Amino acid sequence: MSRGSRRWPRSARSVVGGLLAVLAVLVVVQLAGGSDDQSAAPGTTTSVTGAPSTAPGPPTSVGSATAGAVSTTTVSIVDPSSTTTTLVEGGEARAMVDRLVVAVPAADLAPYRRAAFGDDWSYDPATKCNTRERVLIEESLVPPVVDAQCRSTGGRWRSVYDGVVVTEVAKLQIDHLIPLADAWRSGASAWTDERRLAFANDLDDPDTLVAVTASTNESKSDRTPDEWLPPDRTAWCTYAEDWVDVKARWGLTVTLAEKATLVQVLAGC
Repeated sequence: MSRGSRRWPRSARSVVGGLLAVLAVLVVVQLAGGSDDQSAAPGTTTSVTGAPSTAPGPPTSVGSATAGAVSTTTVSIVDPSSTTTTLVEGGEARAMVDRLVVAVPAADLAPYRRAAFGDDWSYDPATKCNTRERVLIEESLVPPVVDAQCRSTGGRWRSVYDGVVVTEVAKLQIDHLIPLADAWRSGASAWTDERRLAFANDLDDPDTLVAVTASTNESKSDRTPDEWLPPDRTAWCTYAEDWVDVKARWGLTVTLAEKATLVQVLAGC
């Protein structure tokens, strides 16, 4: 399954910026006009072009794997504040996973708190869009209907974890590919609040956040690949490649079991 079946090509992300700019202009015009008519706002519509989806395969389970030698060499990390993103696919992911640092969370590590990554999705007052709404706009497979508050009121999404096609926004959740709790255990506990907030709302890299069905997101919870893989087996390769990409980009560590499973999955890609 290609990344295009989940999100637009990166060249199309500029379209999103244009759409959000239009929303911002509409908001400014509405405020400048001082109109008391609220009926027109929900009708504002914007459109984007999505990519075709692929048919899901039957779910299966991954077997146990034996880890090879543990490398302690770190990888080159792209500055998360930069718009430059490292794409990791196929052979690159197989090479990069060997360079991820294996580590065990410290015994005295403070408990994970969601608030450490910000209380909620980041919000842009100019466009009235928060991070969740931006992901929904970007991942719709058909031109989404977006109101003046940047809420998607219509669209079509394919949940890559289970292959389910969804047309009701309420049935979707935005998943952090690397769960925030796992990020906390694998290095984010030492970050600044600003860096954790940037990670939780990373829109520069399309691998970091993904719209999926609520049931698969809740099933996954904060588990790593050695504990959970998507029920749609055709999603395994992309899931493992993206997992390696995000962990490398943000300098997060992996456990021995996590690394072993990534190696096993990627060997079949």
